[in-house]
Amino acid sequence: METYQRELEALVKSSVRAGTEIDVLRLPDAVVSGKGFASAQALEVPAILRSIGKAVRDGYEAVAIGNGFDPGLWEARELFDVPILGMFETVSMYALRCGWRFGVLCSGSSGVARTEELAARYGISGRMIRPVAIGISVPEIVSAFGNESAAGYITKSASALAAELAGRGAETIVVASGALDVFLSTQTALKLAIPVLPSVKVLVQELEAMACMARIGVPFVSRAGRFQKPPDEVTQRLDLD
Repeated sequence: METYQRELEALVKSSVRAGTEIDVLRLPDAVVSGKGFASAQALEVPAILRSIGKAVRDGYEAVAIGNGFDPGLWEARELFDVPILGMFETVSMYALRCGWRFGVLCSGSSGVARTEELAARYGISGRMIRPVAIGISVPEIVSAFGNESAAGYITKSASALAAELAGRGAETIVVASGALDVFLSTQTALKLAIPVLPSVKVLVQELEAMACMARIGVPFVSRAGRFQKPPDEVTQRLDLD
């Protein structure tokens, strides 16, 4: 885990311009083995919202949720008056600028249906190729940073699945897993059939851009419809103040 956290920190810090302050916040009790399952992530949403609330109170100008399934994203947009970004939403929207159709590479098999559900929510299903999965858990990806055999399996599987997505019409690939994206970023010799978008780098750059735009008065959320502010009781029950 230490190697993974070190690689993540380095990747995040190297993705912003000089002078930009950015920090990686972690949940105190993350359900690591349940990543990819909506039921497990539902347990984390209150902690995610409280963590974002603290970041906002501490003066951070924008916040990203670095989880490939965007848990708590729309809830956070209702609650906080700073730009809030989710990994899958941000990177998939970027993918639509790069090509007409994009594919999705997941780590665990549960991610296939989850990302299809997210694509439907975001209105982009028609331009997404059906996702594929390596079939490994987040703990297994983390262990691969110090395991040559596991690293080789992940790299070989990613190459084969990228070729499959390209054969089905994908023009770019979104990695719907923060851990898998960090791992792939360390594999400099990896050769894939089509561009694989670096999810963490894209998310960090978009986060920095959103903070800059908010600073000059560009709107980042509408309170007229879906993201109306909830009653004060919600904030109180979540202990966000």
